[in-house]
Amino acid sequence: MDSRTTFDTYTARNRRQTFREVPCPPSTPFTSAALKAAPAPRPENPPAPFGDLSQAEVVDLCGMALDILPGQSGSSAEQRRAGIRMLFHHLATLPGTTWQERWEASGFNDVNAPSVTVLGRPEVRYHSSCLASALKMAFALRIIQPSVPGFRANTFTDYAEPFRIIQNDPRLDEFFAMVDAQSHLHLVHRRRAKFDLTCALTTQGIALEHLTPSALLHYALENKRLGLTPGATNNTTRFAALAAWEILHRMGHFPPGTAPTLRTFIYNGQSTVEELVDRYRIRNAGVRQLLIDYLIRRRADSDYITIEALSRNLASLFWATVERINPSQQDLALSSEVYDQWRAELQYQQRDRTKLRKGAASILLAVRGLYVDLHSWAITEPERWAQWVAPCPIMPRDLKGFGKRSREINRRMANRTRVRQPLLPVLVQHVEARYEHLASLLEAATPVPLGSPSCTRDAATAVPTPGMTGAGQPSSPTRLFGSSTTSPARPFT
Repeated sequence: MDSRTTFDTYTARNRRQTFREVPCPPSTPFTSAALKAAPAPRPENPPAPFGDLSQAEVVDLCGMALDILPGQSGSSAEQRRAGIRMLFHHLATLPGTTWQERWEASGFNDVNAPSVTVLGRPEVRYHSSCLASALKMAFALRIIQPSVPGFRANTFTDYAEPFRIIQNDPRLDEFFAMVDAQSHLHLVHRRRAKFDLTCALTTQGIALEHLTPSALLHYALENKRLGLTPGATNNTTRFAALAAWEILHRMGHFPPGTAPTLRTFIYNGQSTVEELVDRYRIRNAGVRQLLIDYLIRRRADSDYITIEALSRNLASLFWATVERINPSQQDLALSSEVYDQWRAELQYQQRDRTKLRKGAASILLAVRGLYVDLHSWAITEPERWAQWVAPCPIMPRDLKGFGKRSREINRRMANRTRVRQPLLPVLVQHVEARYEHLASLLEAATPVPLGSPSCTRDAATAVPTPGMTGAGQPSSPTRLFGSSTTSPARPFT
């Protein structure tokens, strides 16, 4: 087996890559592996690579623009100085005695905050890059500690490397070197690991030695809550700092006993019945408890997926909707007006009122089952269920044609299988040819040192592209199965 990469098998939804096994150093600044998401406490001596600049004069900050990043061109430093004058002269007009207080009063630190580039003149193109460069310097020098949304409202072409240089932290240098050594990781993922770590340190105002597992978990969950996870635009299962966590674990930065992956603390397994019901914020405490008791009783003869779907049908699509229609409803005895309005609401999707709901009959059956079960259970346990017994508002005519609709659904599912089954060999042939093509390119490129010119043109011409006919027309099954092409990955900025 190739020693460079090792893969474990997971479900398609949670597939991930395993880092190479390397011995973990025993040293760690933390003593406990107990974990609860929380930002890192402010250290007694906050990091200040160039000293305390919380009240520095603008002219002094402009003078530092040449010193903080040695080796950069004079034009880059002058651009940074111009941005410093625009940004800090604006902040100086706001209330506060420190730059941090003025930053928090500026509105640039809030949720959905605008970028600082709004301070530039729209007709002057370079103002945006000047302001972004100045803000990068303010963050890296620890003049300003932004919130996660305040940081992510701005786009930096490169933040991690200048941050590392300015901090002059050997432990941070070690982390960057270890990230670069993960040759099996794509360049995009290596850059993202560096960005996640430096963003976490910046937004929490700490050095790497103070970054606890709880603080990094808090950063990941905060990005998820705010919808700011890098690369998660169309992927709701992605979290920030996954690679950074695993590399820090390999470095021995986390205490013994800490899980090697961040996902261990993200996925908590099955929810309790109370948690399933409380997702939908039912206001009536009596009905809430009734639904909890009912689902607990039904759980004995149902699996988790069934109980989860039943909780959604009863708590969200039924009772939460009834409460919106009639906030004063206290029991299950619905009036004909409330029932008719609920049936009308049920015909459309909750998120898109222009789309008809295809599975409305299954919701009616779940609600009808609730009423019927309460009638039956009240005979043997009247002290527990009798107070909730009420006439079922769902009439038999409301379910007319349910069997026919169920058979139609099964027919459509079977028809999709029949249509796609003959095309399976075509898909397998395309995937195998594509794999062999990419494997040959990887084999040809592996001996070439990183950064040196490669014979990509020769390799591309030597290996025929799969899925192309002699006339140059694609023979891949993308027209049959939908587009399978993906845009090339771009590094996070």
